[in-house]
Amino acid sequence: MVIAKDEEKMIIPCLESIKWADEIVVCDNGSIDKTVEIAKKYSAIVIEYKGNDFAELRNKALQKITGDWLLCVDADERVLKPLKEEVLAQATKGEYAAMAISRRNIIFGEEVRYSPFWPDWVIRLFKTSELKGWRGKIHEQPDFTGKLGYTKNSLLHLTHRDLDSIVKKSLEWSKIDSKLRYETDHPKISSWRLLRILITETFNQGIKRQGFLSGTVGTVDSLLQTFSLLLSYIRLWEYQQNPKISVKYEEIDNELLKNNFSF
Repeated sequence: MVIAKDEEKMIIPCLESIKWADEIVVCDNGSIDKTVEIAKKYSAIVIEYKGNDFAELRNKALQKITGDWLLCVDADERVLKPLKEEVLAQATKGEYAAMAISRRNIIFGEEVRYSPFWPDWVIRLFKTSELKGWRGKIHEQPDFTGKLGYTKNSLLHLTHRDLDSIVKKSLEWSKIDSKLRYETDHPKISSWRLLRILITETFNQGIKRQGFLSGTVGTVDSLLQTFSLLLSYIRLWEYQQNPKISVKYEEIDNELLKNNFSF
């Protein structure tokens, strides 16, 4: 199973790394590039779904799975040869109901080994008879029965490819995250709360997770992770405004028109 959106530049090597599978299911989340076209060239079963519920996205794809085992990868991940052999061996032995796979993360062109980028366990291999589905709109988690194992080999994750893609992803992520916080009546955002979040997350990313101690790449990533979280809370502050900010601007324009542009 491959989840993808506008990944025409990344999906070919991904599909090449899993073409040994009996079937490939690609769940496309509203791509406007050639992602779907490329997937079909690999004889993949393509499901097109638009929405921000990532659990539902995976569950839609799960309905099309016919095999006994399911391996989930993202378009920016690659199944290396040792992992492929381990997955095939596990499918034969059937020792576990699900397996967590570590990821070797490449960020800004360099492999990094500080937390949370190593070992970065993700549960991705499942015996389909034991997999009930996924829960959670953003940080979706698999719901399965049976024993969990851990692979010896890793996925290769080619993430943080450039600043534009990171900022774009952060903007999209903040819309989902802030909306969920707003719907659960998160406390009002104030200047002191934003400053606390900025200081706390900078400490968490830079010191606690050792980003600042991991060279320029680690420092850049730590600052971007902090920026991403801060975006969510600033957007939440926008949602909490009453009247809405857009209404305030409409009122200003109405007053300008009424008072012959005196302000």
